[in-house]
Amino acid sequence: MGRNNSTSISFIFSDYVKNKPFREVLPWIGGDLQTLRDTFVIDFGKSKKNKKILFPINKILSKKFECDYLLGFLELPENLDSLRGFVIVTHGLGGSTKRFGLRRISRKLANNGFGVLKLNLRGSGSARYLAKGNYCARCSSDVISAINYFKKFINLEFKDHLKMNNLPIYGVGLSLGGTILLNACLDYDENKGEKLLDGLACVSSPLDLLSCSLCIEKSRNYIYQKWLLHRLKNQLWDGFNDEGKILNNEKLRKRIKALKSIREFDQKFTAPSWGFDSLEDYYVKASPIFRIQNSIKKLPQMLFIHAKDDPWVPYNATLNLREKFIDKFTIFITEKGGHNGFHSINGCWSDEVVKNWFISI
Repeated sequence: MGRNNSTSISFIFSDYVKNKPFREVLPWIGGDLQTLRDTFVIDFGKSKKNKKILFPINKILSKKFECDYLLGFLELPENLDSLRGFVIVTHGLGGSTKRFGLRRISRKLANNGFGVLKLNLRGSGSARYLAKGNYCARCSSDVISAINYFKKFINLEFKDHLKMNNLPIYGVGLSLGGTILLNACLDYDENKGEKLLDGLACVSSPLDLLSCSLCIEKSRNYIYQKWLLHRLKNQLWDGFNDEGKILNNEKLRKRIKALKSIREFDQKFTAPSWGFDSLEDYYVKASPIFRIQNSIKKLPQMLFIHAKDDPWVPYNATLNLREKFIDKFTIFITEKGGHNGFHSINGCWSDEVVKNWFISI
């Protein structure tokens, strides 16, 4: 599906970023307010064209299909004759396609000529009842299956447009969604040099899960962790209720209620359910930073955006990536912006950067 793209940044994109650096806007000053801004905003915008798609996936750690599905919503631009390509957008920890930031960047991309697939990961949002279990940072089998299915769907539904243009398929991962897409690219079995995606943009994405775990457990992040853990507990609770495992299982009820941290959640539920030997094994094997160098040929063109004042995800791993692979990836590390924030006087700066980057490559 990919185009023969140059690995260098186009002059137009470089010029755009140089002339429009990120600047905070009142009242969203500081990493915390930048991070929380989308939580306070009511989204009155509506997607013009949404097509619901079910993506068949195998049972976790199995090659068997047992009627598990991911749920995605395809948003199309008004004029399909000028279709630029397709973008798959994934959400972060405890999120779903209902999150405001995900819907906002999807609308921007659709308004600029891209078909956008908003994908709910396993067990998230309105897709909770469609699959057993929950996603993790390295749920590559789910993501690769969904993208391969999506490619077949595009070939069938948009065959007339594909005859005129070799349309690319890009990815945008917000927070942990970027980690998940990046891991999927690294785990993809190449066929004659084919990559899973033609380009991938990661915004505020964790590259080293252990450093993120230590960061979120800082005392200044107590409320953040409690809020995220509440969402994860509800996701877990709903899943077990759907599977009928919790109705008469007092021990399981107590295990879920007793969870005090995201680390404990990962240790008792995430790691074992995805076949990792321990929490440490999960954090190491699901951290892309440790695998990129040896599998860099599998990766498409990459864009990383991260803020130094991100209260959830330390920027050090992204900085190390820039120092090692400055000629391979496009990486922007801003002084301000928070976690998946980047709210400026002209709207969300990172949304605009991602859109312009896709247009330029």
